[in-house]
Amino acid sequence: MNEIKKILAVLLIASIFTVSGTKNIQAGKSDLIVVLDAGHGGYDSGAVGNGLYEKALTLKIAQYCKAELEKYSGVKVYLTRSNDTFISLDKRVVIASGVKADVFVSLHINSASNPSATGAEVFYPNSSYRPTVGAQGKKLAGEIQKRLVSLGLHNRGLKTFNSMVGAKYPDGSPADYYAVIRGAKNAGFPGIIVEHGFISNPLDAGKYLSSSAALKKLGVADAQGIAACYGLKKADEETVRLSKTKLTKLVGKSSSSVALAWNKVKGASGYEIYRSSSKSGSYAKVATVKKASSVSYVDTSLTNGKTYYYKVRPYLMDGNTKRTAGFCAAQKVKLLKKPAVSVKNQSATRTKISWKEVKGAKQYQVYRSTSKNGKYQKIATIQKGNFFKDTNRKSNARYYYKVRAVSSGMKGYTYSSYGTAK
Repeated sequence: MNEIKKILAVLLIASIFTVSGTKNIQAGKSDLIVVLDAGHGGYDSGAVGNGLYEKALTLKIAQYCKAELEKYSGVKVYLTRSNDTFISLDKRVVIASGVKADVFVSLHINSASNPSATGAEVFYPNSSYRPTVGAQGKKLAGEIQKRLVSLGLHNRGLKTFNSMVGAKYPDGSPADYYAVIRGAKNAGFPGIIVEHGFISNPLDAGKYLSSSAALKKLGVADAQGIAACYGLKKADEETVRLSKTKLTKLVGKSSSSVALAWNKVKGASGYEIYRSSSKSGSYAKVATVKKASSVSYVDTSLTNGKTYYYKVRPYLMDGNTKRTAGFCAAQKVKLLKKPAVSVKNQSATRTKISWKEVKGAKQYQVYRSTSKNGKYQKIATIQKGNFFKDTNRKSNARYYYKVRAVSSGMKGYTYSSYGTAK
């Protein structure tokens, strides 16, 4: 957009719109309303250079952008003009307000007296008056600029531009210079201006502006930036949904560890495991299993005697984008404390092993070995009581005993760590 024409156009605007209130975008509750504004039109050709007219280029970019955006779910796209028609700057914002726009994107081509000027830049609202609108505009500007630069355009950066004639917003703060940005902010939504290279630069014109294929790339880049800013997903992506999984096992492996397993989900790249100390409390991610074939995990360094809740969700990597399914139903497991064990020899061939009962235990398992670090064999399972008398001993032999508490778990038993004694 020629700088002289910009200034003249702004000075012709006699009023500033003062519609109160800022529209809040709530994901999932309503479609995002995007208004694409193809700059200039009709008798206003915009910038001219290298045999090209800005008004024609911006209309094509807008149409390509609209077509690409409409591949996404949860968005409605409007054009301020769909043909070679002149529309005043104030009317463009009125059109956007009329469709209850969430965002206004004005598309332009830059021009300069110095033919070496090159690259893309995006103007966004300043931070005075309705700073949240400015912040939204800056985020959107950044996402679009990132994608234009990825096409090879020189990065001229993100910019704000305040009024050159001292115009103020209703709160007395400096107004934005560009009429559509200023008008959009007054109307309660962010407006930005995207400058897609220089029509006056032979290289920009030849590479980015002279063919339908090149203009389509610009329009798609704008659409991708808008989608990224507002978290939009393409309709075909939405249909590729992962199923939820289901926990198939959840048991205490020891007094400080939990073993869990779940059903494999077709198409999943891996699984995320979340844990909480209460069913409806805050869950924190404790692990990411990055192999689709792995459907089990052991969570360690936990607190004995404590109850934990677990839930798992599959995820799919789509390039660098991670898409997740919903969580399975949360399940709980209570860890058992390690029993305190004592051993008392009653005779050369008779020993009493006793322990302090553990809360939540359903039974106790008693193990014996002839060496402290040797192989232990289970010699008894006690359903009731807190002791066992070992009478199957050899005289003058030394034995080592250890005991663990046992309870029921999900599709398996929950065990405490071993309580040992000589």
